Amino acid sequence: MTNLTLSLVAGASKLAASFNVPSVLIGLTIVSFGTSAPELTVSIQSAVTGQGSLAFANVLGSNTFNILFILGVSALIAPLVVSQELVKRDIPMLVIASFIVTALVWDGRLSQLDAALLCSLLLFYVAYLFIQGRMLSNKNNEPTPSQQPNRWRERAVSILLFIVGLSLLIFGGQLMVENAVQLARALAVDEVMIGLTIIAIGTSLPEVVTSVMASIKGHADIAVGNVIGSNSFNSLGVLGVSGLISSTPLEVTSRMLNVDISVMIVATILCTPLLISGLILSRKEGGILFIGYVAYFVYALLYSLRELLSMFLEQTINEKGQ
Repeated sequence: MTNLTLSLVAGASKLAASFNVPSVLIGLTIVSFGTSAPELTVSIQSAVTGQGSLAFANVLGSNTFNILFILGVSALIAPLVVSQELVKRDIPMLVIASFIVTALVWDGRLSQLDAALLCSLLLFYVAYLFIQGRMLSNKNNEPTPSQQPNRWRERAVSILLFIVGLSLLIFGGQLMVENAVQLARALAVDEVMIGLTIIAIGTSLPEVVTSVMASIKGHADIAVGNVIGSNSFNSLGVLGVSGLISSTPLEVTSRMLNVDISVMIVATILCTPLLISGLILSRKEGGILFIGYVAYFVYALLYSLRELLSMFLEQTINEKGQ
C-alpha cells in the first residue's frame, strides 16, 4: 500500500511541476477527486439500491474522518505548512459547501433538485480552480508546456505512475470495505452506523495513505489540499451525483441531523482557525484534531452498543411474554 501511494504522490507532484500547475491545485482536484472515488462508488451503489441514508452517512463519516483523523495524523508526523491560497479560497469554500448541504437536508432528505444544485456548484468550483491556477502560473512568468518539448516522456511516466497508484489504492480500499461491511452486518450493527464509521474509514483509506505519505515526503500542500478537496468533492459531487441518480430522495435520519452533521460542521469550522494560525498546522494542533476523532469514534461505538443492548433486551422481553 505504501509503495502504491508513493507512486501516486510522486506522479501528482511531477505532473504539477511539468504542467506548471501549483501542487496545491493538483491536490485539490486530481488527487482529492480521485481518492474520493470509493466514496462515490459506495454512495452511488447505496442510492441505486434504495439505501439513501447509507449514502449520506458515508459522506458525513468520510468528511469528519478526513479532517479530524487524516489532517491530525499528517500534522503529527510533520507540521504542515499551508498556502495562503488554500486558506483564502478553498477552506472558506468547504465551509460554505458544508452549510449548504446542511440547509438542503434540514427537512430530512436530499431531493434531485437539491442534488442538481450541488453538482452545479462543484462544476463552477472546479472551473474556478483551473482558471485561478493558470493565472497564478502566468503571473509567476513560468514557461508554458509548449516551451518544454523534451518533457513529454517525463509527463507520460508521471501520468502512468499516478493512474496505477490511484487505481490500486481504490481497489484496496473497496476490498477492505466489502469485508468490513459483511462483518458488521453479521454482528447486526445498524447500516447508518456502518456508513458513519466502517465504510467512511474504509473509503477514506486512499486519502489516509496519500496525505500521510505526502506529509512524509514534504508535500504539505498536497497533504492538506487532498483533504480539503476530497471533502468539497464529497459534499458537492458525491452527494450531488448520488442524489441525481436515486429514484427517491436521499433520506437523512434524525440521529444524523441531531449529531453527525453537527460534528462534521464543528470539525470543518475547527480546522479553519488551526490552519490560519501562522499558516502552519502544528503537531499540537494535529493532536487536537486526532483526539477529536477518537472521542467521536468512541461515542459512535457506545451508541451502537447501546442500540444493540436495547434490541437484545426488547427481544428478551418479547420472548418471555410469549
